Amino acid sequence: MATSQNGYRANDRSLIASYSVPGGKLAMRKGDVATVLSYVANRFHSEVELLVWPGNWGYAERTIRGNSTTLSNHASGTAIDLNAPRHPLGKVGTFSSAQKGRIKKILADCGGVVRWGGNYNGRKDEMHFEINAGTAAVAKVAKAIKAGKKPGPSGGATSSGGSSSPTYTTVTGSTPLVKLYHKGEPVKRIQKAVGVKVDGYFGKDTQTAVKAYQKKRGLDADGIVGAKTWAKINGKSSSSSSGSSSSGKVTSKAPAFPLPKGHWYGVESKNKKNHSGYYKSDQAGIKQFQNKLKARGWKITADGKFGPATQKVVRQFQAEKKISVDGAVGQVTWSKIWESPVT
Repeated sequence: MATSQNGYRANDRSLIASYSVPGGKLAMRKGDVATVLSYVANRFHSEVELLVWPGNWGYAERTIRGNSTTLSNHASGTAIDLNAPRHPLGKVGTFSSAQKGRIKKILADCGGVVRWGGNYNGRKDEMHFEINAGTAAVAKVAKAIKAGKKPGPSGGATSSGGSSSPTYTTVTGSTPLVKLYHKGEPVKRIQKAVGVKVDGYFGKDTQTAVKAYQKKRGLDADGIVGAKTWAKINGKSSSSSSGSSSSGKVTSKAPAFPLPKGHWYGVESKNKKNHSGYYKSDQAGIKQFQNKLKARGWKITADGKFGPATQKVVRQFQAEKKISVDGAVGQVTWSKIWESPVT
């Protein structure tokens, strides 16, 4: 009889079933093992990071990576990999220290029957969770989970963290109000500024980092990113609740427009008045307004080339400022990029 590394019967599909976890399903060993591993997956999603699909794996008839003879615990349905692309085999430090602490708590609540690949002595496998005990010990933990005697969303008892699967609301724009359980591109900019993992989800780690960022800069440390916090992130002073000057205007004056009168920056065309960055002499000016848009909170690459991505951001900026939306940067748009309020 074939067995996996932990001694469980392997490569027997009659022992395997598909079980629902947040966002999808995982194939796992039927019975107590599935109860325990589903519990781990649910708490991981609730307390560590959201499960992202595809990228979560269960049963697989294979050997351990790099070992041609020993069957993986996946082959017996007693192991799962969570958010595998984010936590590749052999890579260390893919979780923050706070996340590691939560994983440690989940393992402790499982009574030692689950082992995390991040704790391996040799090659680390931070995506990986596996059963590391015999059937009697696993049955005892599974019974406690089913009876609601374990903390966490899948155990029946209500954890201090609240909902087992928080709903994240998408936010957009250059400087929107952002708080706990928001997601989107503005969250990534915030995370980059406060020095946490950039995944676009405003969870509790990001909230804690935002509070520290606010406190250090003399702001109300409420963990909510409003106008004043955006002003700090974007490198601007804030003297009122609007996050700009008392008149609501941005005080910086636009530098001189680099092109001759009647010329503009735009995507490549045959028009002699258009400057796309094809010629090196035009790239400095393009990079100059790209950097300014980036500082205002727009997602743009300052590469000195006026391509479709830059055109898209320019169109969005023009629409926001209620000026002619042509996707080109002439004298009017150039001045607005520096002198209009950040909204």
